[in-house]
Amino acid sequence: MEGNDKIKRYTITWFDRFECLAGKCPESCCRGWVIPLSPEDIERFKKERGLLGFALFLATGARIREKFNPGSRSCPFWRRDGLCTLQRKRGHDFIPWTCQSYPRFYRNFGDFEECCLDLSCIEAARLFIENRGSVDMSVTEADPVTRVCSTNDDRAYLDFLLSQRSAMSAAAGIAITDEICRKLFEYAKFLQNRFMSGACNNYGDMTFEVFLKHLAEDDALLLESGSGKASLFPLSPHILSGFLSSSLNHKRLRRTSPTLYKMLDRADRALARFIKVPGSWQLAADAKCRDNPHLPDILGQYLGYYLFQYFLRTYETYSFRKQVALGICHVNMIFLLAVTSKQDILTADDMARIIAAYNRRAYFNDIITDEMYRVFEDGIK
Repeated sequence: MEGNDKIKRYTITWFDRFECLAGKCPESCCRGWVIPLSPEDIERFKKERGLLGFALFLATGARIREKFNPGSRSCPFWRRDGLCTLQRKRGHDFIPWTCQSYPRFYRNFGDFEECCLDLSCIEAARLFIENRGSVDMSVTEADPVTRVCSTNDDRAYLDFLLSQRSAMSAAAGIAITDEICRKLFEYAKFLQNRFMSGACNNYGDMTFEVFLKHLAEDDALLLESGSGKASLFPLSPHILSGFLSSSLNHKRLRRTSPTLYKMLDRADRALARFIKVPGSWQLAADAKCRDNPHLPDILGQYLGYYLFQYFLRTYETYSFRKQVALGICHVNMIFLLAVTSKQDILTADDMARIIAAYNRRAYFNDIITDEMYRVFEDGIK
């Protein structure tokens, strides 16, 4: 998917350190996911003859569907040794574009493209933890890898989003607290209101820095604990239980993602106990952080990386409130899975497994994210 003109490519500094674990991966991306096929993939597969061509014919439903593995179990070309039949027989350039690029994450904005790693891959999640605190980008001139991702051509607005994303990611990327989550969410609400009302002519008056200054001057905004507002971190066990009652926790996971199924089942049973005993959730959360002093730091960096990767969706949707709210939902779910983990002391590999398993399920399904957002909004009212 190359373009004709070179553009600036901004690449996260640890991007090229990624190496696929292939057959050694404990959570293969060839299992538990639908694998979309591009038109170029379909055309390439149609030219294949012989037994492999027939296998491709069957795998695409007689060429009427643009995906492998529609049942989200195992790709028909995934082998027992964890390797790919297509890659073994025809090479890396023959496999679907999704498989060639994953977990590399690209966003093309016309005159520049951003490249990072998606944390739904366990090795990418491990690299994130190893390099947390670093979202520095290297800059090169290169052909774009993907097509332009937005129809918006308001460059002043994009520049505003880029600068505010940096400020928000930096604020989030420290030890997670309710205060940080609330500041980010209040800012998102502020932006949403300004754009909905049309009062967005002066971006200089809408920056995160200016907003925080106003917060410091206004005690009535109820940012301190004990203010009567529901905590955004950690969220209440009732809200977390609502997430687990959504499509996030589907019985099909028992077959398609057994690792996540066990994590969510354990969390669900723990939440039932937390709800019965007031204050027990906070005690368990405090104990886990006390035993794992690195956990708040990882969670803060996780929220910062989420904003870095997904906040620019607002360039197309203007959905500030929803995008930030989902980041808060996701970081709370990672925390819940960490607190209810069987391991008392969580290693970097333990956290990478939690993050990858959760992200794979929660980040790429609009039905799940819409349900979680509704649960969040209803829960904090």
